[in-house]
Amino acid sequence: MSLTRREVIKQIEHAEALYKANLYAPLQSVISNIQENFDVLGDNNLADNARYYRIYMLYLGAFEEMNMDVMESYLQALIDINEVLPSDYEYVCSYYKECKEWVYETALMTYSYNETLHIHYALKLQEDKRFEEAIITLKYVLECYPALTEARLLLWDIQSAQLEQLCTSSEEADCFELLDLASATHNKTVLKGLQLDDRLDQAGKNLAMIQVEIWSKWSAEIKKLWDKEWKHFDLTDHTRLLLADFAKNFMRYDFVSQIVATPPEPEFPEENYSNFEEYQTYMKALANSGWQSAQHQYVLIGNAGYYHTKHKPTIEACVERGLALNPKNPLLHVLKAKSYFLNKDYNQTGAAYHEAFRNGLRMSEYLQYLLEVNGRIESWQGILDIVVQFHRRETPTLKTLFFQARALFRLHRFDEALEVINEALADFPLPKHSFAPWLYNLRMNIHRINHNYTAFFEDMQEEINFYEDDDSDYFSTMNMCIEVLVEMGDYEECHKYAIYNFEQEQLPTELKPVFQWICYYTFLEHPEELGKATADDLIDNPTTFSEYRNNGFIQWMLRDNTAGAESLKMAAELSTNKACYLKLALDCLTAGFDNKTTIALCETIKKEVPEARDWQLDFDYANTLQQDKRYKDTKIAYENLLQSYPKKTFINFPKDQYHVMLRAIKNMAKGLDNVEDYTKYNAMYLSKDNPSETALLEHLEIAQKHHKEDIFLQHNLLESVSKRNIEFENGELEMLNEVKTRIRADYFV
Repeated sequence: MSLTRREVIKQIEHAEALYKANLYAPLQSVISNIQENFDVLGDNNLADNARYYRIYMLYLGAFEEMNMDVMESYLQALIDINEVLPSDYEYVCSYYKECKEWVYETALMTYSYNETLHIHYALKLQEDKRFEEAIITLKYVLECYPALTEARLLLWDIQSAQLEQLCTSSEEADCFELLDLASATHNKTVLKGLQLDDRLDQAGKNLAMIQVEIWSKWSAEIKKLWDKEWKHFDLTDHTRLLLADFAKNFMRYDFVSQIVATPPEPEFPEENYSNFEEYQTYMKALANSGWQSAQHQYVLIGNAGYYHTKHKPTIEACVERGLALNPKNPLLHVLKAKSYFLNKDYNQTGAAYHEAFRNGLRMSEYLQYLLEVNGRIESWQGILDIVVQFHRRETPTLKTLFFQARALFRLHRFDEALEVINEALADFPLPKHSFAPWLYNLRMNIHRINHNYTAFFEDMQEEINFYEDDDSDYFSTMNMCIEVLVEMGDYEECHKYAIYNFEQEQLPTELKPVFQWICYYTFLEHPEELGKATADDLIDNPTTFSEYRNNGFIQWMLRDNTAGAESLKMAAELSTNKACYLKLALDCLTAGFDNKTTIALCETIKKEVPEARDWQLDFDYANTLQQDKRYKDTKIAYENLLQSYPKKTFINFPKDQYHVMLRAIKNMAKGLDNVEDYTKYNAMYLSKDNPSETALLEHLEIAQKHHKEDIFLQHNLLESVSKRNIEFENGELEMLNEVKTRIRADYFV
């Protein structure tokens, strides 16, 4: 089938689309059509020719049995028309078992800083067991790209293979080469043997010995050995860097600063080569120039400044000098970002991390650093977006799940946050130094919001298992418990937590008024050093929950009950437990005898937080209405109380003059001038064999006021009263004599 030039180009586009879509079956016929009509493209359309060569190379690798000669011929065609791209070399070189040497030599000479090409070449050298050349190639790559983990892992494999080859060879191996390889691969067996090798100088033996100790002992033991012995030894630069790396890995940055100092200037080779042998010589010279070593030392010293001394001039000097050596070193850009981070310049921090990523920082590390920056600027949605990106590429970690959960928490998406936390704590190992305790603490906050206090204290026990008793995080959690116990109303237990933290000097200033109020309210021990609350402790223009809460407690203790209640009401609006602080405001008001405000607050609680209603609240409401002489409203309130809490309201009270509900209903009937009910309820007090004096006197008052004609009722009441050992103030005995006289005159004459 003959095609025009435009149709051939369309076929090439179609072939490219099929390849991208992984539709290899129809690709074969399209390739055949292009081949049959390729000549129509001519020599004036080199870019289109190159597209065909490229897609055919891809087709060969995907469909046909590998024929490296044909593949290389098409690559050569691209070279000949000057349209070859690095990706073309990378594709052909990836077949390192079949690819010929000339392809690598041409590719590497052309693209000397292409890490992918060098890694493919190292794989070929490894396949051919040309280990020394492979090691130099990878060391060169790591000089140019120190964060390239793939090259570092491959280097480890090849160095291990080279070491094994030397150890099993019948020929005597060079002891210093063995030491370098054993050091690079942490081969303790070889290192132990080298400690006894007389061919090594003392510095070499020290290096072998120190490495065996490092890979066998705890970090604290290594630090002791350094202080006691090793710092007095003859140590090579290699040994010092090894110890510094070890200290860095265990976050012993105080140790790092003792071991390494300002590195010497590297000795760069001239970038002057005309053939591949000269290029290999250049690679070797660059790998041995000290370029990466100097950069690495600046990173070590700078990180020691960041994590240990916080000495900004040291960090900035390391960044400046290190980037002067290699402006593209991603680890130095990370250090630069950390310097900005210390200065709270988060825009510059983010820009420096972006630069580190552009220069080879691993995506996973880049995203985790961005999590920290977004955490500082409280970009919670930004954190969620970053976590999504991370989890697409990497397995979730406790750190990423913690940041995700915290962001969801701050966005008030509590159910989603709880789901993430539960997954993290159930599915991951929880080492002592990890985000596990922070996850427990975050879940405690959610339990607090949900008022699930049983689960809160269960998680508290789990969290503090990660701490020592004197850890600041331990006391922080105990202080959180103090606030929760206030919400629970468990003031005695709250006092235990508060007095312990106070005695350990770990009670924060914002909880001091809470502790003072607990002592004031419960009459439990009040440490002298705690002092008493004064008006000077009040916070002017409060805005936060804790400021309103503290003002409320201070005003309560100063007996400014109206102001205290208002502060606690404002705290309630900002609290996760509105009901708790509204009820505390009510308690404060009740102590101040402000009936109208108390009634209004009771009604607010019943309307806005009905779940907070209980017998005491409803009783206080009815009782305050009665004190305010709103007897009709009182009657309704008491009837609601009887219907809502029948057992608590009536059955559980003693059946005497101290029966709270009976007395309240009786007084209400009196206030309403309901003589019938008042008489009925008071008569209930007289049903006992030995009725109270108060009940007798009150019933006598009823009889004299409303039943004057019932002279026998008055006689019986006065007779009962006269037998009591009380001081009569209203002429009760005289009234009794008068009543008896009337009865004799009217009924017994």
